[in-house]
Amino acid sequence: MTDSSEKKWVIVDGTLHDEAEFYDDLNSREAYAYEVIRVIDGKPLLVEEHVERFDRTLEGLGAENTLTSESVREDISKLFEANNVHNDNVKIILLGGRMYMKLVGAEYPSEADYRDGVKVGILRAMRVNPQAKVSDSALREVADRRIAESDVYEVLLLDRENCVTEGSRSNVFFIKDGTVFTSPAEGVLLGITRQMIVKICEDNGILVVEKKISEKSFGEYDAAFISGTSPKVLPIRCITNEGDRNPAGEDVLLSAGEPTLRRIMELYDRAVEENISK
Repeated sequence: MTDSSEKKWVIVDGTLHDEAEFYDDLNSREAYAYEVIRVIDGKPLLVEEHVERFDRTLEGLGAENTLTSESVREDISKLFEANNVHNDNVKIILLGGRMYMKLVGAEYPSEADYRDGVKVGILRAMRVNPQAKVSDSALREVADRRIAESDVYEVLLLDRENCVTEGSRSNVFFIKDGTVFTSPAEGVLLGITRQMIVKICEDNGILVVEKKISEKSFGEYDAAFISGTSPKVLPIRCITNEGDRNPAGEDVLLSAGEPTLRRIMELYDRAVEENISK
């Protein structure tokens, strides 16, 4: 959560403005390119990586990115000082030729969530263009409705073959006998946290295999976790599909304490500390 419930300031093209002036733009259903950066104690995480991905997204859309890592850091500093906050996610939006930056008012998992894992659901839905980080208001609304109705932390998206691709706002990994499995890169939005986890695993001798993971095979794995800007590395304790039961006819239970999962969580937290201390 932010340190203050009042978020009165946004940045538009590098300049501070009252967010009320741009309410319609900031709440538009029109598709827009965006990035979300986590800020911990006033220090933005993985700025260079986010700017590089934003470059790729805009290049694919035929648009130009005017942001640099330096300008993003400066704007985040101005935004946080103006709103008197220290911890939150920042959303950068390119819409209608204007570059917006605003606070998200993010909510993060609890200590119990990291210790015990969270319950997730499934949703048969696919992104139109998973290679570009572009808003999809229709998918977001359907996912949010399923999350609320099923009382789950997140929903995992299934493709036409009933294979998991990613979460509605996260990537997903499964673990079996110490090996990490995740969906093929070409079918998912390549999260910055996902990329960081893959590198951490490679650097520490943990095998990562990209393969299609079917809904029917969920119960064959020892553990699973989602990754993202807000959840970081968050264990899954249960996969459910209330109202549309999975083929096994029961919830899939997974271990939140599986050793490889716990090692990845520790390695990721250490990498985050090193990144923000630079």
